[in-house]
Amino acid sequence: MATRAASPVRSRFFVRMALLALLIALAGFMPTYWLPMISGRSFPPILHLHGAIFISWTLLFLWQSWLVASGRTADHRQWGLVGIALATTMVISVLLAVEASYVAAARIGMEPQARAFSSVSLLGISAFAGLIVVAIRNVRHPDVHRRLMLASFVPMLQAAVARWFQLALPPPPGAVGPPPVFVAIPPGLLTWIVFIGALALHDRRVLGRIHPATKAGAAVTLAAILLPLLVGNSAIWAVITQGFASLAPRG
Repeated sequence: MATRAASPVRSRFFVRMALLALLIALAGFMPTYWLPMISGRSFPPILHLHGAIFISWTLLFLWQSWLVASGRTADHRQWGLVGIALATTMVISVLLAVEASYVAAARIGMEPQARAFSSVSLLGISAFAGLIVVAIRNVRHPDVHRRLMLASFVPMLQAAVARWFQLALPPPPGAVGPPPVFVAIPPGLLTWIVFIGALALHDRRVLGRIHPATKAGAAVTLAAILLPLLVGNSAIWAVITQGFASLAPRG
């Protein structure tokens, strides 16, 4: 995390974006997870774990942004180790969730479709992890650090936004198993436009130009959104995921 306080204008922007990320995360899964869970519907334990970790990460990002905006950079640095541990746990939880999807799909004879759609999650979490690692390496460059941290939310929020697309455009009657890869692209692009667009406009307003870290974050996240279209159904991706799929317990 950043090592010195940002200017008040910039800090308020990142706090507002962190709050937006939290609201999207909560609202996105409200109809398909939060409300059903409150009403008593059961979910696999890995989904509960994944949801708890995801919300914790979003809350931590909001807290960290607020600490910087308040000038409490020492506290911000101390919480940074928690962020590193939580980000690592997020990566593991996504991998476990993907494996669980392989198992569920295998039971209905649709594991190839699950492995194709896993390109969305696996490329997304790879982009997230890469941006976080580079952001951590740039803790002494707050302008780079905070932009990469914000950009890392694009692949993480794609699934939340996709839930609203699913409600607006439900799958055909009788559809089962993993959806085709292309259905993940519009939610991803909308998330990218909102967060990267807001960050670019912020840069233009306070810097008069788009910061290189914003450009880098934009390129990495856009690639993670679009690449599944190219690789998800390819023979190369089938080979890449074959070993990973074999790790999923069958039973």
